[in-house]
Amino acid sequence: MKKSSLFVILICISHSFYSQKQAPKKTIGIKVSGSISKFEGNKLYIHHKSGDNIHSDSTKVAKGLFDFNIKAQEPDLFWISLTSDSNPQLPTNYFFFADATPMNAKLNADSMSYSTIEGGQTQRDYVEYRMIINNLIAIQQKMQTDFNQAVQTNNMEMQNAIRTEYQNLNTRYINELKVFIKNHPKSAVSTYILANELVNPAIPMDEVIEALGYVDKSLSDNSNYKAANQRVESMKGTMVGYTATNFSQNTPEGKKVSLSDFRGKYVLIDFWASWCRPCRMENPNVVAAYNRYKDKGFTVLGVSMDSNRDPWVAAIKQDNLTWTHVSDLKGWGNEVGKLYNVTGIPVNYLIDKEGKIVAKDLRGEALEQKLAEIIK
Repeated sequence: MKKSSLFVILICISHSFYSQKQAPKKTIGIKVSGSISKFEGNKLYIHHKSGDNIHSDSTKVAKGLFDFNIKAQEPDLFWISLTSDSNPQLPTNYFFFADATPMNAKLNADSMSYSTIEGGQTQRDYVEYRMIINNLIAIQQKMQTDFNQAVQTNNMEMQNAIRTEYQNLNTRYINELKVFIKNHPKSAVSTYILANELVNPAIPMDEVIEALGYVDKSLSDNSNYKAANQRVESMKGTMVGYTATNFSQNTPEGKKVSLSDFRGKYVLIDFWASWCRPCRMENPNVVAAYNRYKDKGFTVLGVSMDSNRDPWVAAIKQDNLTWTHVSDLKGWGNEVGKLYNVTGIPVNYLIDKEGKIVAKDLRGEALEQKLAEIIK
């Protein structure tokens, strides 16, 4: 049977956890008491991820009743499981968001999805958030079913219409999460969303920055907030309007060169490789712009994604690339490439005299047009 699928940000939603090492802080008590029906075991398990580690604890079940009393560094996501397996992807897990408020649980071992855990405001926030996500997932699944049917019947009009709907669903997903955070500025659930949902590379960083700005400063010590803020700060260095992240790598002759060495000039950071045909086809445009503006304070800093020196050096000579070139010869593992989140080439960033990124991915005549605009 012919089947197809569409990319959508929402498809990746699951219980994932941003991993960040945490500094010791004051702990809070987490208390979960309740009952479990249709359970033949004598122990239940509770799990929580902190930093790189999953912390687990257990409690005895007597006549269907149980109590958990554990410590945590802050309100966060926990899950109860029927076995000692701490894998968060197991269907027998039940997730909840705990704070210092005692919680009451009613679990059903036959189907944990029919269970409930009630507690403080943080858990109520989490339930509201999951209702938003579950509704969007249901819409997405219906779209996928309709799309598969359209593929089987070769209905191109319907396929195109559903593709548009998928994109609209992505936008709705981002917007609804932003609205949730805006409406819950003091909730730890908002910081969880920032660190675990709004990390998809397909989500524009401007959207993440906006959402981060809604969080109340009282949560600035929250580990999820710190993780999200750290990611935003690191990504700003690759965004138009922000100062470009500095880096250093070696030239083919082994001389270390830094981006900061070019402060006071307009610089095009050009990610390319000798084996990249689109890069080689674009090189004449870069050469033309370089030759026209090199005496007006413009230069190019080529960053190669090559893994071998000889073809890299040969391509520089063959294409007459007479500017500065650097690489660590790690191919796609190039450290500067990872710093700038390069997943495809050619990619370039135009930096002004103060080191700020003023444009990205200038192709063909666009590079010379931008240089004519900013270099008087």
